[in-house]
Amino acid sequence: MTGSDRVNLRGRTSQVRTPLVSIVVPTYNSARFLASTVDSVTAQTFEDWELVLIDDGSSDETVQLSEQLAAGNPKIWAVVGSHGGPAVARNEGLRHSDPRSEFVIFLDSDDRWAVEALETLLQALKDNPGCIAAHGLARSTNLQGVQYEADDLADSMRHRRAVTANGFADVPVSEPTTFATMLVRNWIVTPGTCLIRRSVLDKVGAFDPETSPADDWDLNIRLARAGNLALVDRIVLDWRRHPDSLDNTNRRGRWAHLAVRRCTVRSPLNSQEQRRAALNIMRAESQSLWSTMQAAMANRDLRRVIAEARYWAASVASYWWVRLCG
Repeated sequence: MTGSDRVNLRGRTSQVRTPLVSIVVPTYNSARFLASTVDSVTAQTFEDWELVLIDDGSSDETVQLSEQLAAGNPKIWAVVGSHGGPAVARNEGLRHSDPRSEFVIFLDSDDRWAVEALETLLQALKDNPGCIAAHGLARSTNLQGVQYEADDLADSMRHRRAVTANGFADVPVSEPTTFATMLVRNWIVTPGTCLIRRSVLDKVGAFDPETSPADDWDLNIRLARAGNLALVDRIVLDWRRHPDSLDNTNRRGRWAHLAVRRCTVRSPLNSQEQRRAALNIMRAESQSLWSTMQAAMANRDLRRVIAEARYWAASVASYWWVRLCG
């Protein structure tokens, strides 16, 4: 099968009914968990969807498994791409989805939805027609899919904060997620918890590979710049955590975090208020990093001091660069 081929028993024709929701699942050496993820899609109480499985250059049996899953369900498409990373794969999968669908959601290949995930998120958008997306909560599980005993992920996603002119403010659960809220951190955590109106996604653009592995946060900020996101106070997804990848992800994530900050504050689409909020949080983060570095110095943790000093210097330089040069 060549790049960008689609495998489906039916094949797409003009007579095929347009799905309401397009689901994009990027895969990379995902054979261990993919069937479970797809099972959670096919088990949804809401059934008007299509699923695009887009492979990112796997070297295991992922492609063959994707083809088998597609051959067994006319709503599933298997697409082979080259290895470009999750952001590139998500964008490629989006291009292979039906452009006529009204909603889009990106689900990671090792996560699982609750059976009413799509129905719940769709109802939230129906109840909040002015919102451009709806996002729910998740819980952390181990590789076997069992929730961690002390897992507080749902609480941390629920109890959001927003940046203000004077610091930070708590956001009530009943209130939507706004641009000022999304600036603080990626409250959505993983893309599979967020259903997006395609019309808005088309306007703000897809994932930016330059901000990977924080490309989903970058997209969520751009979405929030365009409008509010409704919060659904309900767990819709099991987020499988891989302990062996956390350290590397955290190291890469810090620099990606800074890249997102720079992209956000420099966007020509910002209103004056949005640019001011983005600058305020960059300044607050630089101050927090300075405090962290001082604490490491007090503890004589030289390795931590060096790491924090590098990141603090980059943060301060980024702040003043965008402040002075736009």
